[in-house]
Amino acid sequence: MKRKSRFVLILFVLFFLLSQTFLRAEEERNKSNNFFKNVFDDEIAIWTSPVHMKAEHLLIWVPVVATTLILIANDENIYSEFQKFKDNNGWVRDVSPQITKLGDGWSSVIISGAFYLGGLAFKSDRAKKTAVLGFQVLIHTGIVVQVGKHLTGRSRPGFTDGVDHWYGPSGFFKRYEEGFAKYDAFPSGHTITVWGMATVVAEQYKDKPFIPILSYTLATLTGLSRVTERAHWFSDVFLGAVLGHTIAKFIIKRERLRNISINPYVSADGIKLSISYSF
Repeated sequence: MKRKSRFVLILFVLFFLLSQTFLRAEEERNKSNNFFKNVFDDEIAIWTSPVHMKAEHLLIWVPVVATTLILIANDENIYSEFQKFKDNNGWVRDVSPQITKLGDGWSSVIISGAFYLGGLAFKSDRAKKTAVLGFQVLIHTGIVVQVGKHLTGRSRPGFTDGVDHWYGPSGFFKRYEEGFAKYDAFPSGHTITVWGMATVVAEQYKDKPFIPILSYTLATLTGLSRVTERAHWFSDVFLGAVLGHTIAKFIIKRERLRNISINPYVSADGIKLSISYSF
């Protein structure tokens, strides 16, 4: 009888462990499915957002568009001044090639990966969610910037020796035959990437003031380095920074709305609602 009971207990334990394993696998699969579904839904929302633009949004985007156009008109002179400054300051020539690497897409992957591993090691949900957001924003900024580059076909200043030239959509396919530098400037991919990542980190850790300051400082320096490295015009960098910041804020807001919880509770003044984010 004891042997039979022990056998039943072992079977029960094995069944429990297997069921937990399957449940954990199903949970991870659902998370993965949700991630890609959210990315798809958010990308649609980004491209349809102008349709839902409100009057207060125009107060932001009209100055952004106007500033971009003014910078484009003065880009050649601005670029020339940047190069003079670089030539006259050795520290710029030393620092610029290093700081510009922060805008590389792989840098954002490494940073997001580090946050995720750190979250696992130190059991920090905030760090893991920062990583997930970082990957999401990297995808969205990557898509937006490539659409912009393909449609505008602007030459990089280093390719044209500081002479601004736009090919427009005619360079859509030519860039794959004649080289990206001839059609790949507007907007700046490095800048939109680094500003997207900086905004995610700054928003997730805004309770620690030095982190947003450090994040945005590094993002700004990275953007400026794209001009000193002869890879972009200043207007490319300006618009890239605005887009990276805006897209990141947009994705963070949508993710928080997906994870919002409203809980009623009773107080001395009656029934009230508390709003919290599992994010």
